[in-house]
Amino acid sequence: MDKPRISIITPSYNQAAYIGWTVRSVLLQRYPDVEYIVMDGGSTDDTLRVLEPYADRLAHLVSERDNGQSDAIHKGFARSSGEIMAYLNSDDMLAPGTLNFIASYFARHPEVDAVYSHRCTVDAHNKMLWYWILPEHDDWYMMRWDLIPQETCFWRRRLFEECGNIDPTFRFAMDYDLFMRFMLKGRFIRLNRFLGVFRQHDQAKTSQLLETVGAEEIKQVWKRYGLESRRFDLLRSGRFYNAVVRRGDKFAAQRRTLPGALPGTGYNYNEVWGGLLDEPRLPPLESAGAGTLLAV
Repeated sequence: MDKPRISIITPSYNQAAYIGWTVRSVLLQRYPDVEYIVMDGGSTDDTLRVLEPYADRLAHLVSERDNGQSDAIHKGFARSSGEIMAYLNSDDMLAPGTLNFIASYFARHPEVDAVYSHRCTVDAHNKMLWYWILPEHDDWYMMRWDLIPQETCFWRRRLFEECGNIDPTFRFAMDYDLFMRFMLKGRFIRLNRFLGVFRQHDQAKTSQLLETVGAEEIKQVWKRYGLESRRFDLLRSGRFYNAVVRRGDKFAAQRRTLPGALPGTGYNYNEVWGGLLDEPRLPPLESAGAGTLLAV
């Protein structure tokens, strides 16, 4: 069976410390048709030096000034052609085997438009910190709490074309806004595994903007889609969030495991990859993207 093309966009700006792991986690998938597009905002650190060995494995590598993360993602998707789509921030990673699993799942479930998984989180040095263990997808809760782990989310192009591209005016809630549109038009499924890895560090946008720009943009999304906070909604949403956190803590304490992670916390995520994330050699050419356009 032919594998569908999967397009992945990575927006980047001054992420030299992490982007090598991000890129390797995509190329090491050994997926036969991944269209990997890196949109760099004109980094002034060593980002381009880190990317140089991988340039001929990418469908596009663009380094130029942009209007921020959402603008870079928007432009990247405009260049893409894959039947399945996703974006992966330049400090996050994919779990081993993710792309082959996603392609197989969508082939077996034509009624499903978008998928995501539980979340696992590492620190700046890839040490596993904590987990979110999410319940089965529910539109009501996910529309009110921005809890879909963006780094684990994949969707069909047909849904994207119906709903439209990332809104480049957002600085924080661009994924929340996009997923809201997806939920209004398509069917989401939460998969019982870990598809990607979220990185928590001091310079992360989530850490810096959540309580300021993030909170305001979330209000904008609510207004845009006509959500209203009714009596007890805040209580229900809070209980939902706390339950997700507690399930993750219990999952770690009991040393349970699912595909994409090892038991417990404290281990280096490179162990899940069998040491390949820190391996200096390039991934095999079979994992390369569909083209080699380089624009710097």
